[in-house]
Amino acid sequence: MKTLVIGGTGPTGPYIVKGLQERGHDVSILNRGSHETIEIPSSVNRIIGDPHFKETLISALDGKYYDLIIASYGRLRVIAEVAGSYTKRLISIGGSPSYRGVRYPESLFPQGLRVSVPENASRVSSEKEFKFGHLVRISEDAVMDGHNAGHYSATHLRYPLVYGPRQPIPCEWWVVKRILDGRKSIVLPDAGLTVMTRGYAENMAQSVLLTVDNENKSKGKIYNCGDTLQFTMAQWVEIISSAMGTKLEIISIPNEYAKPSQDIMIGGFNSQHLYFDT
Repeated sequence: MKTLVIGGTGPTGPYIVKGLQERGHDVSILNRGSHETIEIPSSVNRIIGDPHFKETLISALDGKYYDLIIASYGRLRVIAEVAGSYTKRLISIGGSPSYRGVRYPESLFPQGLRVSVPENASRVSSEKEFKFGHLVRISEDAVMDGHNAGHYSATHLRYPLVYGPRQPIPCEWWVVKRILDGRKSIVLPDAGLTVMTRGYAENMAQSVLLTVDNENKSKGKIYNCGDTLQFTMAQWVEIISSAMGTKLEIISIPNEYAKPSQDIMIGGFNSQHLYFDT
């Protein structure tokens, strides 16, 4: 089985490639070649191309065809538009900003997202409401439109905040750096009681591989991904500080004054829960 992974060198990429090879797939990866890693063996074919633009993606895929394309990088709307010419099955990976209330919880009544958020919760309706969230939504729609039109069989996965190796923006570093600097306390919004769905890189790769293994069950569907066990911000601080042999005193202040702590939330501008049904 010939499989193309668009991306492949980020936090989950090498785990996905390894899992595919263990299943007997002939794997290629396509990316811009900026982040080569020794964790992907030389037996994996490298295709250099830019999946952000239709012209460069078509050029990179010219003359090729795959049983499966896994799109974890690039401009998903572009990939969805052209994928039908190069595969019969597409697994795409995105995130949760398409949900209404992720950025502006006051847009919902009662204020804030449900706990937990189902896959079919309301989404951002316009660019005016939340530009980035709307772009994510129309990318999801593009994938499902291609599926419904019969261009390919598609499944879309919404990744959470991913932690683990190769994470270019590790939100845990905000805590680690304070410990390395000898700090004894840490400020968290509203006692650090916020729960934001996170996922360890290898676990999130497993969600992709489960999708690979279960086409009939997963085709035409969108899934939220995340670790089975989730922790509050305060619990994350406790876990990290314990692993580093120390203990940080948590100082609770109102969210509007806890600006530095937003680093551990990545995109979290409020202390509302972002806990997704998986």
